[in-house]
Amino acid sequence: MFHEYAFMFLFSTVLLSLISSISSVNLVRGDNLNPGIYSIDSSPKGVKYQEWTASFWQWLYSLTTDQHPRENYTPEKCANGQKEQVWFLEAPLSGKQERTCTIPAGMPILAAILNGQCDTSDSSLHTDEDIRKCATEGNDYGVISGTLDGVPLKNLDKYRTDSGFYNITHVADNIYDLPAGGPYRAFTNGYFVFLEPPTPGKHDLHLTVSVANPIDPQYNYAADWTYHLNIVPSNSTETQTS
Repeated sequence: MFHEYAFMFLFSTVLLSLISSISSVNLVRGDNLNPGIYSIDSSPKGVKYQEWTASFWQWLYSLTTDQHPRENYTPEKCANGQKEQVWFLEAPLSGKQERTCTIPAGMPILAAILNGQCDTSDSSLHTDEDIRKCATEGNDYGVISGTLDGVPLKNLDKYRTDSGFYNITHVADNIYDLPAGGPYRAFTNGYFVFLEPPTPGKHDLHLTVSVANPIDPQYNYAADWTYHLNIVPSNSTETQTS
């Protein structure tokens, strides 16, 4: 019995170690549902997925209106304010658009689909629950879809996530016409497509969203857009072209 127990203990230890190793891999790789897309349980570049959604909004609020990529888009605006670890792609708020963006190889790409952010620069938000509700309610009743290089992305409704609370600072002359300053207490909720680093070359990310909220029509809108991604070696001097 002792030897059998010892064998079972060793077997169990090895098995648990193997499971732990597999789990660690899954934290940094894409999910099985959509190969090449990070799951919301992952930690790209060693940072939790949810923290990157907060960083996305910190990036948006670091840009002045004339530099912001949401309106009057140009390929050059795609690079504005980008950092070294993850590349952010903003979503338009209406109509059908095609956008071109050149991105260094080896860079994960976080693309917004449908998401909201609120913070205490709004004096009507007094509690954490107020902030969370404000950021979340506009994403209800959303219908989203997408393709990557023509391959449908499955079950994007499963990718809704919360950032948790974080601090944010607003640059002056931001596109949202909110007070400059901070830090403000903030919260983000919504849907993103988080691409593992694409292979060098051309890739097309096509996304659509529509919101038909029967309770509060102020949130209703529809948009359809394609990012034509040009992935180049990080030392490339190639410039962006539309």
